[in-house]
Amino acid sequence: MIKVRHAKTTIENEEGMNHLWIQIAPIGQVDNVRIQISLPIGIHRTRNLNGFDEDSTGEISILNPRIANDIYIEIFTREPVTCGEKTINVAFCYKDEVGRVTRVEHFVTLMVVSEEEIDSISTDEEVVGKIKELRQQFGSSDVQEYIEHTPTKIIRIDPKHVSEWEKKYRIEGIIQ
Repeated sequence: MIKVRHAKTTIENEEGMNHLWIQIAPIGQVDNVRIQISLPIGIHRTRNLNGFDEDSTGEISILNPRIANDIYIEIFTREPVTCGEKTINVAFCYKDEVGRVTRVEHFVTLMVVSEEEIDSISTDEEVVGKIKELRQQFGSSDVQEYIEHTPTKIIRIDPKHVSEWEKKYRIEGIIQ
C-alpha cells in the first residue's frame, strides 16, 4: 500500500540534505486520504515537491486514491543533530466506503552521520533520477516556497506553581 525510499542511505548531521520518495498504491473506493510525515528532532522538510495539496501542519491530501501516487519530499538539517539511527514515520489515513477510518504507518530508518563519515554513502539512482526529472518538469527557475514543518514544542504551565517573585509581590484580595 505504501512504500518509502530515500535518495541516500545517510544524511549529514549539519546542513545535510536528502529526498524521500513515497509511493502509494491504488486503493479503490476511499475518501479523505491524507499523508502525515513525522520527522525526528533536528530534521526538517519542505513542502512536497510535486504540488499535492498540503495544509499548514504538513498534512498532504491525495485527491485521486484510485491511481498510484508518488510524493517527493526534501528533508534537511540546519544545525548539528546528534549522529545515529533516526526514524521517520509516514502515516497514511483514509476513510472507506463504510465510514471506517484506517491508519497505516510506515517507519523508515535514516542514519545521521558526521561530515567525515559522509564519504561512504550509497545512493538510490532511481530516486535521484525521479527527483531530477521532477525538477526539469517544474523548471529549476521556479522559486519554491519553503515552509518548515518542525515538531511543535509543548509547554505546560502548572497553575498551582507560584514563583518566588509572585509570592513576594502578590496582592491577595477578592475579584468581583
